Amino acid sequence: MNMTKSFVLSLILFNWLPCLSQSTTYDIVIKNISVIDVQNLKIIPKQTIHIKDERIAKIERSKKYKKIVSDTIIDGTGKFILSGFWDMHIHICWKENLNNLYPTLFSYGITGVRDMGGDIKILTKFKNQVKGNPHSGPTLFGAGPILDGEKPVHLDFSVPLTQNNVRKVLDSLYFQKIDFLKVYSLLPKTVLDSIANYSKAKKIPFAGHVSEYVTPEEASILGQKSFEHLNRLEDLQNDTIRLSAFIGLAKSNNTWICPTLIIYKRKAEFAKNVFYAHSLYNELDNDLKTEWEQVKKKRQNKILTEEELLQTQERYKNQKKLVKRFYDNGIPLLLGTDFAGMQFIYPGYSLHEEMALLQDLGIPPFEILKMATINPTLFLGISKLYGTVEENKMADLIILNENPVTDIRNTLNINTVLKAGKIVKK
Repeated sequence: MNMTKSFVLSLILFNWLPCLSQSTTYDIVIKNISVIDVQNLKIIPKQTIHIKDERIAKIERSKKYKKIVSDTIIDGTGKFILSGFWDMHIHICWKENLNNLYPTLFSYGITGVRDMGGDIKILTKFKNQVKGNPHSGPTLFGAGPILDGEKPVHLDFSVPLTQNNVRKVLDSLYFQKIDFLKVYSLLPKTVLDSIANYSKAKKIPFAGHVSEYVTPEEASILGQKSFEHLNRLEDLQNDTIRLSAFIGLAKSNNTWICPTLIIYKRKAEFAKNVFYAHSLYNELDNDLKTEWEQVKKKRQNKILTEEELLQTQERYKNQKKLVKRFYDNGIPLLLGTDFAGMQFIYPGYSLHEEMALLQDLGIPPFEILKMATINPTLFLGISKLYGTVEENKMADLIILNENPVTDIRNTLNINTVLKAGKIVKK
């Protein structure tokens, strides 16, 4: 009799346990979607992604008849999913109301940004806002003010440095918890040496322009973590031996490059009196619009000779070749746009322009997607939380209607964007 009761009880438990395992309610479930595994360069079809709170709780192969318990179910049939994009060179911390750009950035799949120079109080405010409400804006890393020489290029958001004040300024920024130090074009070699030593001692990176007073080789040896744009790097192009030596040096020093190729495209367009128009213009801050129109008027009044025009276009061609050379030789690249640092660069949209330019150079879409997703998280040291579609990582995700691996321009065909497990664009 006891054996019979035990058998019945076991049978009940056997049938009841699967029900218990299915009782977890997820916030969002995305079913039957193709995961773009950027890290391993493959597409994994027919996956179901379960999201709870801010994280990816579970990923499994889709099962036709399995019951899904979720507040929101997204049918991913025929669609593709990957981690959110990062704009690693942007300026949004120079005016209080520029966080109204966040929905625009989300709409283009940008869930993380690196602000490359602005007001430290605004930076702190925006970071605290996103920390308190992760769905309110992209994950933000920033430098605060630009560090430049005694007579800065940009007065508004720069701190002039000399040997007399460098330690005091760096201490102030460090105690205000900036994420890195932004160096600029006119820093003397002695001051840059001091910044490099401070950076090493405090374990806080420095990144930015290559100073006019050092060579790219010297900046790499000093430990400058990223070179922004192609400033000074173009000097290497006509010396094959020097360029090859720099590439080896940069790789050994883990020097990254954020080429912002889109700004050189714009400069080439300006030379031909072409000023790229986009519907996003109407949403821009009025101060930006005024600046852009002033630049447009100034350029239109400057007529280039045929020779000058040819030189401008040749320079742009060489800039593209240089970026391809860096990629071919294994220099890690970051994607950035320099929004608000360069005119007629549109927030969000121009990151997709940057990706298209790299594809046109012959860089495979998988590699470009890696630059937009994984590379930033490796650079910032946050790859345990961001950058790939994996269990336990933050649910910062983009659902695309078309496959970006066949054509990177398909990144513009966005269906849904999630930030920290919540839909922020549909």
